[in-house]
Amino acid sequence: MSINYATIFNSVLDEIFYILPRTTWMENTSPGVKWDNGRYVKIPKMSTPGLGNMAAYKAPDGDLALEYEEKYLQYYRGRNMVIGRYDVDETNFALTVGNAMKVFLGENVIPEIDKLRIMKAAQAAYAASKISYYAPVVGTILTNLLSDIAAVQDAIGENEQLYIQMSTTVKNLLQTSGEVTRYLGTRDMGVKGINLKVDTINDQIIIGTPSGYLRTSFYLLDGSTGGQTAGGLAADPFAQTVNWIIASRSAIDALSRPRVSKVITPDENQEGEYWKIMFSVYHGIFGYDNKVAGLKMSVNSSAVATLYVASADVATPNATGITISSGSGGAAYTVPDGYALYYKTHNSSAPTVTQGTALDNTWTLCTSAFELAATNGHKITAALVKTGSLLPIAAGNTTIVVS
Repeated sequence: MSINYATIFNSVLDEIFYILPRTTWMENTSPGVKWDNGRYVKIPKMSTPGLGNMAAYKAPDGDLALEYEEKYLQYYRGRNMVIGRYDVDETNFALTVGNAMKVFLGENVIPEIDKLRIMKAAQAAYAASKISYYAPVVGTILTNLLSDIAAVQDAIGENEQLYIQMSTTVKNLLQTSGEVTRYLGTRDMGVKGINLKVDTINDQIIIGTPSGYLRTSFYLLDGSTGGQTAGGLAADPFAQTVNWIIASRSAIDALSRPRVSKVITPDENQEGEYWKIMFSVYHGIFGYDNKVAGLKMSVNSSAVATLYVASADVATPNATGITISSGSGGAAYTVPDGYALYYKTHNSSAPTVTQGTALDNTWTLCTSAFELAATNGHKITAALVKTGSLLPIAAGNTTIVVS
């Protein structure tokens, strides 16, 4: 009898994939989404006119505009898992691999998806300048959180459910605050027909999340090249730590398609005597321009991080070679997607940057290693910013060296 193992393992995926993520509230929230399981997604955007005066028992005409905004799924990730013919009892193969799939999802797949979704939500908040800066302490955490919730509700009203993705360390500080008990509660949150108990503050849902997930940037590891074979994600050294992200259900949207596409038996496998299980997930996370009012992020930082900027003489006359790195004397920094480097010079003092203040148009876009026509002894400052908002994440300066 032929057994369709892919179908069996996909039933495992369907059973737990949408329950495990801490970001499951983001999943496919927009009604009317057109998606054929390919790369591109069409999101409906509707605008309606305001009321006008009645004239002769007739209202003025107005356009009801329905447009589709095209988005694409940013991530196509996967892993082929192999199991030796004699490493598993073939009569118990489906159960063994089914359990392995659950571990794989819980330890690798879901954490990566959660981190990428939170990262994209953070970047959407940056792009819209929906940010507050705060270093959490017990005495002021409640006031700051309620202030951010109020800012979102003032923009979109109090009728929409808000979701608060919060670091567990910050959540612990909140729960130890003396006044917070009269604001906290619990409620059910339905996910794929299952009710989950979640904490609330003023009836807004709080989702405690490991602090390592709440970062503004991660690097994708390709799983195959040197130093990246473990796969997964690596933290960007200049990623900022997020206290919480507050979002209405419609502000952030995520789509995913996990699949075991094929299971090759040892008898069919031409590469060797082992089972091969092919897993992939196609997914994307979007923020919407017309919904950014329902978004607010709190960043745990009062100052920008430190970039290391070095200047060295080069063969080109009247020029210097600039290298920007994440550590003293290190290699040129690899700028992640969604970020950019800028520089500015001055004849006597290093230009300054301020947390929460965007760079102006006197700064120049650059790469992490470049040559610059300059004067010996002048000062240069480099800044890492979020693309679009130009808000600084890290900055550093040095004295220019030209022979």
